[in-house]
This record gives sequence, C-alpha cells and structure tokens, in this order.
Amino acid sequence: MHVVILTDRKESLLEFAQGLGGDVEWATASDDVLSRAKTPPWQLVVVDAAMPGMKYKTFLMDLLRVNAMLSTVVVTDMDEEAFHEDSEGLGVLCAVPENSGRDQGIKVMDRLRLLLGLG
Repeated sequence: MHVVILTDRKESLLEFAQGLGGDVEWATASDDVLSRAKTPPWQLVVVDAAMPGMKYKTFLMDLLRVNAMLSTVVVTDMDEEAFHEDSEGLGVLCAVPENSGRDQGIKVMDRLRLLLGLG
C-alpha cells in the first residue's frame, strides 16, 4: 500500500511509519498533497494535526473536495471523544496519538485493509 504522511515531525513518526509498512512518502506541505490528490499513488493520507500553520480540518475538507476516495488518519493529542466531535463528517478512518509507535501503525493498516476488502 502507498501512504503519504503530512508532517514536519518525521523523526517522531518513524516507528509509526514502519508499522504502516509498504511505500511511505513524506510531505511537509499540504498544498503538495492536495495538488497530487486527484490521481494519487496513495491509499492512505496521514495528517499531523500539529503541523504549524495548518488547520487539519480545513485540509481534510479540501482533500475531500479533491478526492473523497482517499482514506485518512489524523495524528493528534485530542482524546477520542473530543476528536470524534471535532472531526465528525470528515470521513477519518481513525485518530492516532502523537507518540504512536510501530504497533499503532500495524493496527491502522489492518483497519484499512478491512475497509478496502483486502483483509
């Protein structure tokens, strides 16, 4: 599977990315991801909600307008209930904590495979 991770904290998310397996691409600019999202090579977009100068909800709404078929995961420090309320209607597969490791990446990919009928 092909994944893009939108973050400026690559080092902090390396173990999580290893758990995702497959082909992981890193991006530091939301505009770059949006410009490629119409016909992306990715099945999953991971968005770091802590990206400076970016509101993750605005990015997700823009991404939905460009390609509603992409699955998304948000890296956030919000608790599950607050995140659910905040992101309702944005089609997010799940949220993962900012300190996610390899095991969390594996769980995300297992969930995505089930969603896509590959698991």
